[in-house]
Amino acid sequence: MKTAEKLQQNTNAMTVDSQDQINRGKKMAKAIITFKLMPESPEIDLEPIKAKALEIAKEAGAIGEMQSKIEPIAFGLKAVIVLAMYEVEGTEFDQIAEKMGKQEGVQSSEVAKMDLALG
Repeated sequence: MKTAEKLQQNTNAMTVDSQDQINRGKKMAKAIITFKLMPESPEIDLEPIKAKALEIAKEAGAIGEMQSKIEPIAFGLKAVIVLAMYEVEGTEFDQIAEKMGKQEGVQSSEVAKMDLALG
């Protein structure tokens, strides 16, 4: 084997090793996703909707502790707000919101906000 070919093979091997080290050192980006679920009417009991939304978020890969609250909107109407942290890469947040919205008594659901998590 010629010296130039050996040098090229060594360079290729070093590039692969360096890339492996970079990939191992990478941390997946995380985001805090805020889901907003709107009920069909002000008379709907929001507690079961909130509980099921948290369950759906966890099943979809939420990391760590989640938060939820019932937030007044207007004229007696309230929304369920769910905050959950996910790894950004490979997660379909709109599909999670859609699944939350298929619950009985939910008129609509959406990803209301997405913030990158620091740290």
